[in-house]
This record gives sequence, C-alpha cells and structure tokens, in this order.
Amino acid sequence: MDITTLRNIGSIVVPVTSVFPQNAAAGTIDGTSIDRTLHNLAGSCVLHQVVGADSGAPSALSVQTTLQHSPDESTWSNYEIGTTVQQTAALTAVNSENTAAIDLTGAYRFIRAVQVVSFTGGTSPEALVAADIILGGERELAAV
Repeated sequence: MDITTLRNIGSIVVPVTSVFPQNAAAGTIDGTSIDRTLHNLAGSCVLHQVVGADSGAPSALSVQTTLQHSPDESTWSNYEIGTTVQQTAALTAVNSENTAAIDLTGAYRFIRAVQVVSFTGGTSPEALVAADIILGGERELAAV
C-alpha cells in the first residue's frame, strides 16, 4: 500500500446505504439493491448496521442485518459462505452499531442489506435503524 492510498481511503472503498435511516416497527426491511458491476465487482464488503433511539418503551429490542444476493434483482437469497449466513451480530441496545466483514467472491451481481427488527413489550415500539454496505477490493480502482 502506498502513501497515496493511506491518505485517500476513498480511492479504495465505496460506502453505499442500503437501508436508509428510518423509524421501524417490528418486521423485516428489505434494503435498496446494489449492482456490484457498477463497482468493478467488488470482492469484499463491510456490512454496517446501526440502531438509534427507540420509542414505545419496549423492555428489549433486537436488530440484525443479513446480506442477501441475487442474479437478477428479483430472486433474493441469504448470502452464505459454506453454510454460514453472512450477517451482523444482533444489536440489543439503543445507540449502538456493529459490522461484519464479508468476502463477496461467491456473491451474485446484486446485493442488499435486510434488517430484522424485533421488540419485547412496549406500546407500538419503534427504533431508528439503518444499514450500509462498504464495498472494497474492486478489480480495478478508480483513477486518483
């Protein structure tokens, strides 16, 4: 890695929001599709999820983000390496975040984040959630 790369990480990674920030009730949120061919078939990514404040006084919450892939942008499946579904650990506290590093070499052309939000107790509970996919390992880097 040369000094130019160390001072310009933007030349080697591309952050893309898949689940835009939103107040979510319990359920599943299908993120926006990302076409990997627009990013020189990025070979890896970091799946990033965040949960902010909640409302409705739940006694517990859980937010977990899974990476899905599709060959045609209509038929989606969980992305697995071997038999392991590629996903983050569940977040169980407000104002928290975590990531999962994922090898994309076996992924189809399209990828997206899918968040599952669940609560225990409360009155119409919701939480602020979002998920990003930071692409890296492009086969050809952009000109600097």
